[in-house]
Amino acid sequence: MLPSELLFKRRFSVNMYKTLRLKTGEMSMYKDWVNDKRGDPYTVLMRNGVISEKISDNSYRIEGTGLSAAERLIGGFFPYYSYEMRINELRDARVGFAVTGALGSIVITVGGDGVAKAVYGDKQASFDCQVKNGDVFSVTFRRGGVSLYVDRGSRPELIGDINDMVPQELSDRAVYEKTVAAVHFETENGGYAVISGVLAYLCGGLSQADIKPMKYEDGTPIVENGRVYLTVTSRLEAEMYQSVISWNPTLCDFRMEGALFFDSGDGQACGDVASSVVYDRNARRWYIWMCTFSHGHVLARATFTSDPRFGIQVLDVNRLPLCESADRTEFGGFEGDEDPDLCFIDGKWNLTVCRLMPTEDGKREYRYFRFTSDQPLDGFVFADVTPTGGKTGGMMTRIGGSYFFVCGTDFDQRANYDVYDLYDFSKRERLVADYDDGGFRGWGSVFEIEIGTRVKRFWITFDRHNASGYNWSYGNVYVYEA
Repeated sequence: MLPSELLFKRRFSVNMYKTLRLKTGEMSMYKDWVNDKRGDPYTVLMRNGVISEKISDNSYRIEGTGLSAAERLIGGFFPYYSYEMRINELRDARVGFAVTGALGSIVITVGGDGVAKAVYGDKQASFDCQVKNGDVFSVTFRRGGVSLYVDRGSRPELIGDINDMVPQELSDRAVYEKTVAAVHFETENGGYAVISGVLAYLCGGLSQADIKPMKYEDGTPIVENGRVYLTVTSRLEAEMYQSVISWNPTLCDFRMEGALFFDSGDGQACGDVASSVVYDRNARRWYIWMCTFSHGHVLARATFTSDPRFGIQVLDVNRLPLCESADRTEFGGFEGDEDPDLCFIDGKWNLTVCRLMPTEDGKREYRYFRFTSDQPLDGFVFADVTPTGGKTGGMMTRIGGSYFFVCGTDFDQRANYDVYDLYDFSKRERLVADYDDGGFRGWGSVFEIEIGTRVKRFWITFDRHNASGYNWSYGNVYVYEA
């Protein structure tokens, strides 16, 4: 049966707005580390003026007299971490976080005066923020920016977003590995704060997009312990990064398992996305193809032996050298290349690339090119190209023993998804759903897995409903079953 002959029925749709996370640290308050002399878990980094501290009821109380300030270590820093604390009480003081290293200190606090502030050197930003007892104050860093939130019990609400204060160099390995994060307290007239629930974590984003199963070399999705492993783009207020989630395909049950960041050779940990991750069982190696949106919008690749599904990893990748030829059928890097997919079929490695192609009216449109090679990372030659454009999110998939290519298409039409015979891009059909996603240019992540005694076909896609003013802050996740 062809994928286009299946009726995909909506199982559910969901938006995981800051509900996915990987905990990377915490400040535990079960024991009195203020007065204990046998350990120092949260080292004092700074103390000015007269300060008193107390641990009780799983909370931390800090009080100052006159002009005073203090900081205690939370732990190491990574340029995409989030930090949060519950503010139990706050009077005539400010409390929040400080990130300190070779580039100086970025201090982000909220005060009892109803103002949140971010200070870095002579730069300062302030936002209205009324906090009440029990509110959770949090910050989320990204490459070159930071977002401030308060959660009053329903969801984290954006206080403010800063693009021009956090230096890009903070994403450099030589800098962030020598940077630490701390709880920061300050008061001018004497005051106090009582806080609890201090955590460091990597957030799964406001929205999730670009969903694709991690696969074995033949295109079979990797399923372990009843869970499918997927790469997704975690969207922030601005920018993004590549997360790994697992999913129980019989449930609406997603877990954040890891995240992948990419170093293109300059030491920068970048949040590039749209990865195709393959485990070759014969070579016992992992292969990844992805797009360096941060470095010229060209494809890059890497191979390694360690499992990329779990934890936070920075992968060193090699970009394809730019092609000097204007012939888009040449294998190499072209500006605008994205959304690759890799699969080993009939003794050949197949690589599909979403590539901008000039049109007769002088514009450019995205079409999908297929290349083949005896190697997974190089030596590819042109095999085929889709005759029409507007493509995105293509994936090679094996359904019923045959291989197909499925992708999203069309900027100006609702929920169009193309299905091609993998060996003949001139033949196009459409995916059919009982209730479509209502969006445009989603991804063709269709796959087949065995569950119990039955074979089931799933399709996971997303819409382009933004979570912020950032153009790429979409989408909602849709799950179908045929």
